[in-house]
Amino acid sequence: MKCDVIRHSPELTEIRIPYTSTTAQYNFFLASDIHLDNPKCDRKLFKKHLDEMKQRNGKALFFGDIMCLMQGKKDRRGSKGDIRPEHLGGNYFDLVFNETANWLKPWQDDIVMMSDGNHETAIINHNEVDPLGNVVRIMRDSGSPVEHMRYQGFVWFTFYQKAGANAQQRQEKIRRLTLGFHHGTWGGVITKGTLGGGRYASIMPDADVIINGHNHERTIVAHPCYRLNNSGEQRIEQRWHIQTGTYKQEFSGGGGFAIERIVMPKSLGGCFLKLRPRASSGVEITCEPAT
Repeated sequence: MKCDVIRHSPELTEIRIPYTSTTAQYNFFLASDIHLDNPKCDRKLFKKHLDEMKQRNGKALFFGDIMCLMQGKKDRRGSKGDIRPEHLGGNYFDLVFNETANWLKPWQDDIVMMSDGNHETAIINHNEVDPLGNVVRIMRDSGSPVEHMRYQGFVWFTFYQKAGANAQQRQEKIRRLTLGFHHGTWGGVITKGTLGGGRYASIMPDADVIINGHNHERTIVAHPCYRLNNSGEQRIEQRWHIQTGTYKQEFSGGGGFAIERIVMPKSLGGCFLKLRPRASSGVEITCEPAT
């Protein structure tokens, strides 16, 4: 997929995609809570989904906790069994940053955005080091278009047709979808975080799609709403709340922190967001879990 990635402000990144057909489908792989440096990360599954993204000619966006980063010298959460051999060394953070960027290199041209999660912000707060800022810098130095965003923000998916020569085609035809994201704050053992969709919708009223991670749940929930057009006619629009799951399998083996404190297994894998610019106006949205 050909696209341009434009950073308009600290809170907004735009992905501009030229289109010539309203039947073509554009695929975006959405993931969070990857915890790539953790031995419990299912790297094989993550690689499978990244390869599928590439086969679909898609792009990828990651919404926080790309890294785990809990094995620093003074981190009370550290465990001798939770560090990968390639990260053993006095320069632990450097080893993780470089290995993360190197591991993602086969797909770096198609990763367009990565945002902070609580694991990244914890390192900023306690160690004065910006983990994702360092990984993104390494990736961009080798040619990736990836943009680093913070815990919350917006992404515009802008589909455009260039203006034509005649009078009726002199204005560029635009179809735009607004995605709002927050790494996550609300959970819910029984509701699996789905009640948060209404809360996010109330504080991000311009978003057509709302993404959160953090709770390691994976759900896709429709939130239809009433809208009025310029003629005062009512229409019903779909808004979507997507939770992007995790790649950290911490429920196998019969014991450990997750089994003792959380109990309920979590869904592994991200989601594929499929967009299609409509002939009349707007963007058609479908979403499916990555399997």
